[in-house]
Amino acid sequence: MKFFLTYTISLVLCGLLLFTTAAQAKPDCAKVKGTGNTAAVAQGVFQGTAAVDSNGQTQNVSVTTYLLGPPTVTEDGTLHATTSHTFGFADGSSFTTLDRAVLSPTDTPGVYRLNTKATISGGTGIYANACGSLNIHGTINLFSGEVDWRFTGRVCNCS
Repeated sequence: MKFFLTYTISLVLCGLLLFTTAAQAKPDCAKVKGTGNTAAVAQGVFQGTAAVDSNGQTQNVSVTTYLLGPPTVTEDGTLHATTSHTFGFADGSSFTTLDRAVLSPTDTPGVYRLNTKATISGGTGIYANACGSLNIHGTINLFSGEVDWRFTGRVCNCS
């Protein structure tokens, strides 16, 4: 009898586990890639444009990047920074990221290699329930304030 009861409870729990796994919403994701160029417009603020390619269609969007506090400098001159990007689309929709950026010095004074992990934290319009992430790579010239970058990632609807 004890075996039968344990067996029955196990079957019920497995059934519930399978049901809840199947009932969970799977995010609807699109792979994205593109290139961008931004320039410093104020201390800690960069603005520019990006070409965002999703599902074979390219959209030109506005991009604003904010430096969220002073970067941390390591012994070899590498800078670690927290930033945020807002990608604004022609229809008024946007999505925003919270980023971990690493700027590695190059042989050219003031020029750094940029590597950023950008986590999509939300948005507006058709991106109101946005989540996902972008990997951003490029160069930044701290003397001129110019940033050239490319990115790949996934933008998801996580409602």
